[in-house]
Amino acid sequence: MSSPSSSAAPPPAAHRISPLRLYTKHSKPRHRHYRLAAAVAASTRRTGRRSQSWTPPGRPGGAGSIWVNPSAPPRPGAASRTLRRLVELDDLDAALRLLLGGPSTATSTPAAASDSVPEPPAVITCNILIKKLCARRRLADAERVLEALKASGAADAVSHNTLVAGYCRDGRLSDAERVLEAARASDAANVVTYTALIDGYCRSGRLADALRLIASMPVAPDTYTYNTVLKGLCGAKQWEEAEELRAEMIRNNCHPNEGLCISGRWEEVGELIAEMVRKDCPPNDATFSTLINTLCQNRLVEYATEVLGKMHKYGYKPDVVSYNTIISCLSEQGRVDDALKLLNSMLCKPDTISFNAVLKGLCRAERWCDTAELIAKMFKEDCPIIEMTFNIIIDSLCQNGLVNDAIEVFELMPNYRCTPDIVTYSSLINGFSEQGLDEVAFDLFRSMPCKADIFSYNAVLKGLCTAARWDDAGELIADMVSKDCAPNEVTFNILINSLCQKGLIDRAIEVYEQMPKYGITPDIFTYNALINGFSEQGRLDDALKLLNTMCCQPDTISYNSVLKGLCRAEQWKHAEKLVTEMLRKNCTPNEVTFKYANQLFVSNRTG
Repeated sequence: MSSPSSSAAPPPAAHRISPLRLYTKHSKPRHRHYRLAAAVAASTRRTGRRSQSWTPPGRPGGAGSIWVNPSAPPRPGAASRTLRRLVELDDLDAALRLLLGGPSTATSTPAAASDSVPEPPAVITCNILIKKLCARRRLADAERVLEALKASGAADAVSHNTLVAGYCRDGRLSDAERVLEAARASDAANVVTYTALIDGYCRSGRLADALRLIASMPVAPDTYTYNTVLKGLCGAKQWEEAEELRAEMIRNNCHPNEGLCISGRWEEVGELIAEMVRKDCPPNDATFSTLINTLCQNRLVEYATEVLGKMHKYGYKPDVVSYNTIISCLSEQGRVDDALKLLNSMLCKPDTISFNAVLKGLCRAERWCDTAELIAKMFKEDCPIIEMTFNIIIDSLCQNGLVNDAIEVFELMPNYRCTPDIVTYSSLINGFSEQGLDEVAFDLFRSMPCKADIFSYNAVLKGLCTAARWDDAGELIADMVSKDCAPNEVTFNILINSLCQKGLIDRAIEVYEQMPKYGITPDIFTYNALINGFSEQGRLDDALKLLNTMCCQPDTISYNSVLKGLCRAEQWKHAEKLVTEMLRKNCTPNEVTFKYANQLFVSNRTG
């Protein structure tokens, strides 16, 4: 698979050996390196041999645990660093005690209790603390943090904006008004502060107050401010007031970017543009670009295509940005043939983003021959291949289990002056982990020339957990935290799901209980893994209890997991009751549900 010479043109499709082979007239002769391929081959020949537990430099070995101990003493540092860590760990009471002083009933790290804050508090950390307190409806504590910032002279507009928005979400508009007035008096109110209160008025149906405030703002409203009121007016079907406000936007040189789009009246977009022309405010490139972007964000690509086709009537030619927006939307919706057709009919020169958008759709559809054809077209039109191009192909191959082909593409990157980045390595590591090549994934992770991120950590963690290498997994998570790469929802779900699959449900519960300490809320994947784990072990009371106490809405998988256990235990009455509850809550059954429902039917007839 040597590259063509620098003077050779890309060969015709009929003479290509591999659909994944890349051609360019600028490529240089390359020397293949088979380190990754050899590692994969060697790994498949191993018979149960496992590498020794990896110990990060400077850390003791033998973690003996698959989670991090959040009560371990923090590293030495300033009080502001301690405060930031407490906020990151969601230990809000300890953070308040450190910032404000005074007793606290919450547990915290030993070092935190003795620290003081001699320097002004870090405004960014305090703003995050205010946001978290508001999210937990601890608005009095949030205001105490704001007062501490104001006392030190560190409070900024974001501090006030966050608290105003928090009070508005809680329906406490009088308190939001009070904070806004204080911000106005201290010259800390900006357009976002006013918009937050305006949004609160609109959500509460107080549209007259919203209109009054927008008319009396000492700072100029921006497009988002107007759109907030427009959305409320349109939601209340106050069309005349909405039209008056839109006209005011134009007078104030603040052109609507989502006029009718935010109200969902997509069929009237053409009328809006015509009206703008009649009022001597014709749409410009920015207007069309925003309309197209808004329509595509709402998955209304047909309307976006219509807007694209009408641009020439107003003397504008679509630019590559507008084309790329629609092409990306078509590709994301799986309409890759339509995306390819639009790419080939562009009135301007496509760029790398245009090709990459179509490439992603082709790869997702596993149309590898068409992928090669598209890359050849890129070369023909002198459109450079970049790292993102390679990453799209490599990631798609890995997700489809074609890791050997992904390695071949990976090894071609230097020939096109492309350097593998963390996205490239994360895709390969994930591909190896999915194929059970955990040692290869781990070795590649340790030898990466770039800094690891949460995606690469999670990718290698998946392989370690699948192979039940719990000590290595524990050390890996400890390394994550030591390098300020905090675990996220995916990290915990990998751990919990793997433990449940291995029958270690009690360990999985221990990991589950650590999630709030890292500011992470369990999601449907977390609950489904635990519910299924309980059901598999016949712990049906625990499964039902968790199903009934979930902080998110159960889905079909949640119910099916419990139904499976109930049917195995022949608890037909409980199973019938659960099916009834499932239907009452509008949870759509699937073929698995019908399988268990059929067992219920048979049991009722034979009983």
